[in-house]
Amino acid sequence: MITTNSYTDLPDPTTVPTVGFLPRFLAWFIDQVVLLVLVFPTYYVMVVRPNLGVVVAIWVLQFIYKPLTEARFGATVGKWLLKQRVVDRHTYRRITLNQSFVRYLPFAVSQFASLFVLIRVFDSPELAEVVGLQSYVNFITYYPLNQSFAVNLCNNFPVFSSVWMILDPWSRALHDRWAETFVTRKLPTVAIQRDPLERGDEL
Repeated sequence: MITTNSYTDLPDPTTVPTVGFLPRFLAWFIDQVVLLVLVFPTYYVMVVRPNLGVVVAIWVLQFIYKPLTEARFGATVGKWLLKQRVVDRHTYRRITLNQSFVRYLPFAVSQFASLFVLIRVFDSPELAEVVGLQSYVNFITYYPLNQSFAVNLCNNFPVFSSVWMILDPWSRALHDRWAETFVTRKLPTVAIQRDPLERGDEL
């Protein structure tokens, strides 16, 4: 549920071991490395054996990676390696699928912009001149549509959301505030007890 939380509704920030901007950025970077495994398949179905349906399928895998892993495991690969967990701010337990998709909203805007560009690139006659993976990466990077203000604005939505971590006492990004979540290093010892059937097992 999207909401704006007043500070009076939140716990003392010294009692919640939330994760700051730099560790979360490092976790994001690790996730980007993990997702690099999809770069070559994308190149293959864009250039070697063009197939728009497979291009969209690969995009779907990239799209669902973050929300599904955070809902199911409480962390992406990057967060898991750095012992970070996404938790509900009320119960300090694993978040729901709904919360995970609310958290993903800024990234979803960026992802849909990327899909739009991929479809336009797929239909571009100049793509036939691309030879090799490095040439493909350069072509995508400097494709005119990728330089447009609207696409760049969409691609930077996650940045706009994330900079709030620097100002927030609980290191919450905007998407944390919307989904009512914290990113913590471990579960606080004062975790609220709830019926496990209502929320699921603890991390």
